[in-house]
Amino acid sequence: MAEELEELLEKLTFTEEEDIGIVLDSSSTRVAKEVGKCCVVMKILTQRCISLDALRKNMRMLWKPNKGVQIFKIDENLFLVEFRDRKDKKRVIEMCPWSYEKQLVLIHDFEGELTPKEIDIRWASFWIQIYNLPLKCKTKETGWAVGSSLGQVMDVDVPESRVQWCKCLQVQVRIDAIKRLVRGKKITIEGGKSRWVSFKFEKLPNFCCRCGLLNHALKDCNKGLKPSKEEGVNFLQYEAWMKGDPIRQGGYEMFKLGVRTDAEGSFEKI
Repeated sequence: MAEELEELLEKLTFTEEEDIGIVLDSSSTRVAKEVGKCCVVMKILTQRCISLDALRKNMRMLWKPNKGVQIFKIDENLFLVEFRDRKDKKRVIEMCPWSYEKQLVLIHDFEGELTPKEIDIRWASFWIQIYNLPLKCKTKETGWAVGSSLGQVMDVDVPESRVQWCKCLQVQVRIDAIKRLVRGKKITIEGGKSRWVSFKFEKLPNFCCRCGLLNHALKDCNKGLKPSKEEGVNFLQYEAWMKGDPIRQGGYEMFKLGVRTDAEGSFEKI
């Protein structure tokens, strides 16, 4: 629609009255900019139509805002969310990613300078688990290097020693959610032999097991027919193993292993 309007405008000959512009000063935008401080723009990454009433009900139940929230549809599968409290907005952003009907929800801070058609929401923050690393590579520096190949690194989950001896190394990365998921990377360590490290994504919603995109599930994929019985699961390039269960951040999973510390910091079995 926006492209059609631009083409139409190029063909129009404006009358003298139409050619007189309107200048808006700060008084015309002041209120919206102030309210916008409590707003975000939200996009549901799906090819299906979204019911606004159902979306409002489900997101309120999911977010549990302290002072309420309003959701307005501003374009197809694009919504403006107005929180009554900035603390609610901050908490919702920090707890990303979210999903609705098992599809990824993209959240972007309010930008009043853009029209809905100009808003490009494509970034999502995920905790990514890196597997098959040699012990000497379980460092903050390794997490930063690997994470930087995927997007903007937000954090690496290591203690003060900068070494994480858990089963995997975790890094928080803002990835381009419009692109295919990355299953892993080949890495070369200190000039040695190249090896494959695999990735798991925490809180990963539905994705297509054929093409690796997040905006639809396998049953909605239009890239060819579904795999036949003869082809089996080997036909699918992406599978459910890419979903990682959240692991406690910042430490050594002592509580999951049935261990706790006493007041002096020593360990005991629970």
